[in-house]
Amino acid sequence: MSEVIQFPTPEEPEDLLIGPYTAFKVQVEGRVIPRLTGYPQADGRVSLIVDGRFEADFPADVARQAAWLIANALAVAEGYSHLAAPNKDQPFAPIGVRM
Repeated sequence: MSEVIQFPTPEEPEDLLIGPYTAFKVQVEGRVIPRLTGYPQADGRVSLIVDGRFEADFPADVARQAAWLIANALAVAEGYSHLAAPNKDQPFAPIGVRM
């Protein structure tokens, strides 16, 4: 009796890549926020997406405040005191540099 178990072979393989998706990285207080992306809407609103799962649309003037709040909430959830708080080895969000 063999102890080798064969992997099941699906009748039709599922897609390996899904998309394409287009999103921009979000920068708050000069820091690129991990797990926060966004894109501009045609009507001037801004969509912010947290962790690739939760999306909300904001008027352009409110989007900056929403991004700041989301960024600080993400930092606090990871154990930092605030967005710009450094850790022993690395800060929550790296400083964005434009080249």
